[in-house]
Order: sequence, then C-alpha cells, then structure tokens
Amino acid sequence: MHGDHLEIVCGCVIAGAGPAGMGLLFNALKSGAMPDLAKEGLIIVDASPSPGTGRLGEYHITANSVGDVFLDCLRDPALRDVFEPLEHSPAYWRIRRQAQSAPQLSDVAELLAEASTLVLDFIVAHYGVQLWRSTTVTEIVNGGEEYQVWVEADGRSWRIRCRSVVLNLGGVQDPQHLLNSLADQKLALSPSAHIQSADALLRMNAVQLRDYFAPTLASDGRVTVVGGSHSAFSMLENLADALEFAGLKEVTLVHRSQIRLFYESTEAAVTAGYRFDEQRDVCPISGRVNRSGGLRYRALDIGREALSCGRIGKTGVRVNLFQTENGPQGHFESARAALAESAVVVQCTGYQPRLPTLTYANGGPIKLLEVKGGLDSDPSGCPLDISGQRLYGLHLFGLGAGLGVDPRLGSESSFDGRIYGVWQFHHDASGAVIDAVVARLQEPMQEPVSLSRKLLPDREGHRMPFLWPTLVNANS
Repeated sequence: MHGDHLEIVCGCVIAGAGPAGMGLLFNALKSGAMPDLAKEGLIIVDASPSPGTGRLGEYHITANSVGDVFLDCLRDPALRDVFEPLEHSPAYWRIRRQAQSAPQLSDVAELLAEASTLVLDFIVAHYGVQLWRSTTVTEIVNGGEEYQVWVEADGRSWRIRCRSVVLNLGGVQDPQHLLNSLADQKLALSPSAHIQSADALLRMNAVQLRDYFAPTLASDGRVTVVGGSHSAFSMLENLADALEFAGLKEVTLVHRSQIRLFYESTEAAVTAGYRFDEQRDVCPISGRVNRSGGLRYRALDIGREALSCGRIGKTGVRVNLFQTENGPQGHFESARAALAESAVVVQCTGYQPRLPTLTYANGGPIKLLEVKGGLDSDPSGCPLDISGQRLYGLHLFGLGAGLGVDPRLGSESSFDGRIYGVWQFHHDASGAVIDAVVARLQEPMQEPVSLSRKLLPDREGHRMPFLWPTLVNANS
C-alpha cells in the first residue's frame, strides 16, 4: 500500500504545530512536563515549509480577546529566559500597547510566530525533540497499544510508531455541512446560490471583496450570512465596509439560536441593560456572562448595533436578523424566504477538523463521532468513533474538534458547543491532554518495541519552526 518506507519509533507525535499544538508545548514547558513528554522521543510534524507565517495573520479582523490574553500565554517564570528576546520584538510591544483592547490578528500572528520559534528552538536543544517541516500526515493507524503515523516528505514515506498522537491539523468549512445543517431545520438554498466560506472571505481585503461580489451587486442579488458567532459579525462589518459604496444596501443574517453578548461580570451586563439568566449564562469559575458563547469586543459592538437599530456599524448598510430556532414569530418563514432567494450564502457555522485517513490495524476505516461544534471527545480530547469506542492515545482539541464543557475549563451551562481558543490551548485544555499523554507513556506495554532510529536520516540540520494557521477563538 505504501511501498518502500523508513520507520522510526518514539513515544509521542504532535501532528500540527499551530495554535493548539504549540499551546501544548508552551504548557508542557510551563508545567515541567516536557521531560516526561520527550523521554521516549517526541516528534513534531508539520506541513509548513517556513517559519513565522500562516493563515492567522491573513485574516482582516480583530481578535475576540484583548492583547493581555495573548501576553498571558507567554507570562510564566519558567519561560522567562526562553522569551527574553521578545523584549526587542516590535510585535510584542504592539500587543502590549493594546493590552486592554482587541488587537489585529496580524499582530497576534507575528507575536505568536516569534514566540513559537523560540520555544521550538529551545526544546530541540534541551530535550532532543525532533522537528519535521514540510511533512504531511497521510494516515494514522490505531493498533491498540500503539499508533502508526504515516507521513510523506520529499517524495518518500515514513512510518512513525508511537504510543500517543496529538492531532490538530486545523479546520475546514465544508459546504455540505452547511447544507445538512439547514436541511435538519427544514431549510434549503436556491440551486443557483453560491456558498462561500467565511474562512476564505475574511482573508480578502476590500478590493478583493468588491471583485468577488461585483456580479452579485450588479444583478441586485441577495447576500445572506449564516451563523451567529464572532466570525459572522466580523463578516458583516467587512462586507459593509468594503461594499457599501459598490452598491450593497442590505445583508441578511440567519442564525439558529439567540445572539448572546459577552460581559466581564454580571455587574457590567446589568449596567449595559443586558438581560441574562444568572444560573445558566454565568461561568461559575470566572463570573463572566456568556464566557464561551458571547460576542466580544469589536464583534460585540457590531452585534449590539445590529440588534438595536438594524445597521452594520457606522455604515448605512441594513441588516435583517432572523432566528430559526425558537425565534420571534415570522422569523423562520423570513429566513426560509431569504435563503431561497440568496445569490451568495456565506458560511459562518464553525469548522470541521482537518483529518488524515484514519484506520484500524485490520484496515477498517475510523469515522469519528461528531457533536455540535466539533468531535465527541473526553476531557483530554480522546474522540469516540461512530460505534462508541474511545480512541485512547489519540488526542484532538484544536480548531474543528474542541473540548466539551468541563468544570476545569469553565463555561456557562447554557453553552452547548465545543470550547477552543488560543488561551485555552495554552492552559487548561492542553493541560488535560498533557496529563493523559504522560500517563499513557508511563504505562508498560505488553510487547515493548525497540526505540532504534537507525533507519531515519538525520533531519536536524533541516529543522525549522512552524506556522500558526487558521484563527481560533481566543476564549479566556
């Protein structure tokens, strides 16, 4: 099946060095777990060809957390020496100047890429970690006590045998997922409608947006955004800013459930006149209102304006908001009509995980069980397959996967999605994964395997730090 290949054995493979994978590595250093994590060999695999860039910096929106949230990912005594060079980083000082406001994602991306380079260089030098760049994970085989991770690079394939795999390769927005979700609500699009992902549109500048929507505006076509998250309201603002003077007069937003707003405290919510459920909408750990499900910062401003006066920001573009589940009378029918008439429908309904081929050792395919917002996984990110079997040793908690609401993570009980975000990746979410991986590595195997690496070419001279891909919500 795979032809000639080389083989290596290690304890753990981290597949994907984006926000989730790097958050785990940062946290392993901070918590003192890195020696145990790397003891039997740790290999980091990433498809990135070069360091310091990635999709995070391509998004033309602000973060949904203040700058201090990202600085908090770097703020630990155990990392002081590692991050000392950041004192000379312009990106670091730009974020510090925005400590109490939401920075542009391009600045966040630059800072996190620089910090990641420092961490990766440090763990290679001090813990013998191997970095494999420009390497694609093609298949993961579950063999019970061990996993086989098949990768390709430079036209050759390698098989990595390991006890644990941390798999976070980013997320995708599948149009069929949107169609299925609408069908579940007895809603449908016009056969001629064009579905475009927010992931693609949020990476376009104003000129590119005008070029893309020019045919739709010329024919007076209707534009509908589906979703009620941070990205949906960021999308509304970008469309209005770019297209108002190109002829855009109105956008429709179709959202399944109530639009929720985030507040730092119940006192702040009361002062703003926001109505909320003190039992279900307040995080018991932080005291924040709608900590996981609420619009924040710039998206919060856009959301409040849209809800109060039907306008997008300070533009003259109108927005109609239609709630399809338990919404006001007439909303469902209006949403159905809008979707049926739309020329372009923008998908802002979350991500699905980007996965390689997953199989069992007998060759049978593995299909992971999905729930709202991600995968059905335990607190350490171990997913279930569709038969209900837990895949111990495999951990996913990044974009498109997420973690369920758990007392250790903190969330409001009314939130029924999955929790993910840069701050969580660097703290509680990755902490549970680290504990589970280290515990598995310390368990004796029934049939121990040799740790010989003699078949593997020396790639140390080719190591490079990895990219920060698609943005995730930076929940704190």
